[in-house]
Amino acid sequence: FRGMGSADWKLAPAFDRRFGYLDPDERLRVWDELIEQWRRGCQEHGHTGESAGREVGLWALGQHYGLPTRLLDWSTSPYIAAFFAFKECLERLPHRYSHVALWILHLDNPVWAKDQGVEIVSAPALENVRLKNQSGKFTLSHTQYASLEEYVTETGSGVALTKVVLPASEAVPALPDLDSMGINSYRVYPDLGGLAEMATMRLLLSELTAQG
Repeated sequence: FRGMGSADWKLAPAFDRRFGYLDPDERLRVWDELIEQWRRGCQEHGHTGESAGREVGLWALGQHYGLPTRLLDWSTSPYIAAFFAFKECLERLPHRYSHVALWILHLDNPVWAKDQGVEIVSAPALENVRLKNQSGKFTLSHTQYASLEEYVTETGSGVALTKVVLPASEAVPALPDLDSMGINSYRVYPDLGGLAEMATMRLLLSELTAQG
């Protein structure tokens, strides 16, 4: 499952959003060069832990610290995905984006395989607490396509993706329910930053509830 704060956003990882202006072959070349630069940087500066020693772990580590990669985050939990869909809505109400999206990836569809072009991968979670707490998985694209929707449309058959569109205003009842389940910013970002986000969310919810 993947939650997105706008129903208009594409299923495109950070790398393809940033370099989408390049033609497909050039985009793949730039991707290879970026990863090589990141790998060398990790080696030169002594970041040689478990994550840095594995290819997918290397990319996931980079993504965690702001490297634009071709990994797209997913969660095995629909509730965590819903939290990510709604978590920024409170600051946008009445609305900047009117609807959010919850995407469902159907694992049984053969389009999700490395030899087809996009695979489902896991990264070592021992050194990445956020990944562990988010029940995280990734899609990794080896294709020329800049979004998963484009990839599925051009190469897939059957049901590979389902998009559920929900009003952004549903954040007001949804987020307290998720919080009561223990799903909040501190759960997915278990540090002081996550704790600050949780406190802010609870304040905004109380203010919106008081306003009726």
